[in-house]
Amino acid sequence: MQKYIPGKLSTFFAGYKTITYKKGETILRSDDNPQGVYYIKKGFVKMDSIFENGREITLNIFKPGAYFPMTWAVGGIPNAYFFHAHTDVVIYRAPKESVLKFLKKNHDVLFELTRRILVGLDGILQNIEFILCGDAYHRVLGAVFLSAKRFGEVKGNGKITIKIPLTHQDIANIAGMSRETATLAIKRLRKKKIITYKKRLIFIANIKIFEKELGLTKNQEKLPIVS
Repeated sequence: MQKYIPGKLSTFFAGYKTITYKKGETILRSDDNPQGVYYIKKGFVKMDSIFENGREITLNIFKPGAYFPMTWAVGGIPNAYFFHAHTDVVIYRAPKESVLKFLKKNHDVLFELTRRILVGLDGILQNIEFILCGDAYHRVLGAVFLSAKRFGEVKGNGKITIKIPLTHQDIANIAGMSRETATLAIKRLRKKKIITYKKRLIFIANIKIFEKELGLTKNQEKLPIVS
């Protein structure tokens, strides 16, 4: 298999329609039939499930270079999720048939897509563990941990900056709880100086202390894993 060439995918999508969304706008609804495959050129997109009682849970956050909904495009599964612009977003939209044809011809890109899907699946499975087995405090710790794995930037002094803006409500939606409960846990984390919060960006003061607080095993202590 040929080596994956960064830029090949973006070059392909750049030949198609550009769409912009403002922060908070809905890109796809759960009952929509997608008009194509969406490639993120700029910004972040949330994949959410919204229940009848209005409760919202964030299953994934896509960053530039990601494209969706691939369960629909490749698997033929009807889209069941909401996709919202987490920030201002610039997206290319290409016809599904064109994307599938491109993937079949470019095995390196298909392999990279598979790798990214598996990394994302690992994060979702870990979050399920945190939600099912942890109290509110550790569920919030888990949400911050997963965000650091995906969007963290390590500094020379061992600090991590999570390079995506996250409100208390965003953390609550990842952890599967109310904003009020998440806020109490975040205040506890800040009081213990495990994290700091500035302009909606989260900073982890010390990787090892954070991992110990979360109670990770040695195999899980791999922060960050950015993909």
